[in-house]
Amino acid sequence: MINKEEYALIQQLQQRVMELQQNEQLLTIQLEGASAFNHSILDALPIDIFLHDELGKTVFMNKEGCKRHGKPLHELVGKTVYDFFPKQIADVLRKDDLKVWQTKTQLIKSVKVEFSGKPVHLLTGKSIVRENQTNKEYLLGYALDVTKQIQAEEQVEHIVYHDSLTGLPNRWYIEQNGEEYLQDTEGCAAMLLLDLDHFKVINDSMGHQAGDLLLQKVASRLKELEEKNIMLARLGGDEFVFILKGVYGIDKICDFNEKIIQILSKPFTVEEKQVTITPSIGISLYPKDATTIFSMIKNADIAMYHLKEKGRNGYQFFTDNMKESANHRMDMEILLRQAIDKEEFILHYQPKLHLGTGKIYGVEALVRWDSPDHGLLYPGSFIELAEETGLIVPLGEWVLREACRQCREWHDLGYKDLTISVNVSAQQFRKRDLEETVKDVLETTGLDPKALELELTESTVMENPVEAAAALKRLQKMGISISIDDFGTGFSSLNYLKHFPINTLKIDRSFIQNAEKDNADAAITLAVITLAHNLNLSVVAEVVENELQLDFVTNARCNGGQGYFISRPLDREAMIEYLRINEGGR
Repeated sequence: MINKEEYALIQQLQQRVMELQQNEQLLTIQLEGASAFNHSILDALPIDIFLHDELGKTVFMNKEGCKRHGKPLHELVGKTVYDFFPKQIADVLRKDDLKVWQTKTQLIKSVKVEFSGKPVHLLTGKSIVRENQTNKEYLLGYALDVTKQIQAEEQVEHIVYHDSLTGLPNRWYIEQNGEEYLQDTEGCAAMLLLDLDHFKVINDSMGHQAGDLLLQKVASRLKELEEKNIMLARLGGDEFVFILKGVYGIDKICDFNEKIIQILSKPFTVEEKQVTITPSIGISLYPKDATTIFSMIKNADIAMYHLKEKGRNGYQFFTDNMKESANHRMDMEILLRQAIDKEEFILHYQPKLHLGTGKIYGVEALVRWDSPDHGLLYPGSFIELAEETGLIVPLGEWVLREACRQCREWHDLGYKDLTISVNVSAQQFRKRDLEETVKDVLETTGLDPKALELELTESTVMENPVEAAAALKRLQKMGISISIDDFGTGFSSLNYLKHFPINTLKIDRSFIQNAEKDNADAAITLAVITLAHNLNLSVVAEVVENELQLDFVTNARCNGGQGYFISRPLDREAMIEYLRINEGGR
């Protein structure tokens, strides 16, 4: 496509040459033995200039044109474009010439030709001129080599429309060209939006360089599935998209999804480590589900998140009833972001009972959302959404800060030995500034580090045991206690347990709930308690809901217990009254 600057340049060149042609003092070159042109000035111009007669034969070419063709003028006179170029290109050029002859109008366009086997982009202009003495008409042509400019534009276009990491077409390319690609199909088309499950865990634990390397390896495997009528692109992050054209039958789409799952199932080697990744794939169909590229992406995204809610690692077709669920999720995400800004959250506190003394020695901080629109919401209503959107990080920092502030307030009221436990999400733990955040909170609130216990799930520390151990050691050096929550539900943790600088194990509720009536659960619970004591760790039993469970964990030599039988989570005022009655921590 010719831009304004190139068009103006051709017009200026045309005007200059026309002026030369009309100056009779310059007519000194013989044209077919009849007329003359002075070509000294034409030779000085840095563009190809040529004259053709009505039959297409060359009657003149300036020095630059002769140089490009590699022959002197006398060998070029009488030749046509069919002598200079392959027939396919010559046909196009001759067709343009005939159009100019017929219409007597100027024609400006960009053409791609070959000289000595090398592709050359020419910006050309053609018009009809009349020789004054003989009154004979010729086709006057001008050609400017713009190959470098075109190549530069193509490079810029490639950068704009392709992903720098994987070399695949990017979101901008899909948005600009995807709709035309969809419409140019027989049968139906399908968009497959592919997201890598738990990629953020790998990216955060191994580092962005390792994450980028994994994305490149994933892209390389996915490229193996590309063929005619199949387009692959990377939308960004860990999201890839396939567009399948001319598909007949849902079974074909299902088969293709199975190929994706299979090709990604083999472990990847990243920085000498074996990494396993699974995909969640959302599918929308054209024109059944949508007729625009934006709607296709949106519906495929809705289907993908619907799958993630059910368990990931598979594929899900879009259905209309998913829209309502997606709209609700979007509304909740907006409200959740606003709630963090407006500090609509409150903390409830669940007491921890020391089973040896019968006194309350600490509390666990539990977040609640006091929503103006939905009332008091418990974590099950919003924590998963907070984790998916990354809002769990600012929310978690608020919980930590508020819990420490409240605990310091209780200390000032006289309950100086009371400790507070705060849950740390996997995303918070992966952030490299967690230690700085904790240090700042303790300094700001004035809370003694010994009064703070951070609780992490077993699965969180097992994501990257070596780095987790180092991070926990740094936190513990600050005087903070570390507790492993839900212990007993992870894998291979016993091999690493001795390396983790932790203070407390909290036995998962699933064992406590059945321990008094299930021999296997009772045996596991006793084994965990014995193991913990041998490693000089405290043991806390979660979800103690009745007297039988309390008696069991007490007799099993658990250090502490918490649950509804001991106390439900209490708000700030109720917690103060509970402490007063039980004299906890005095």
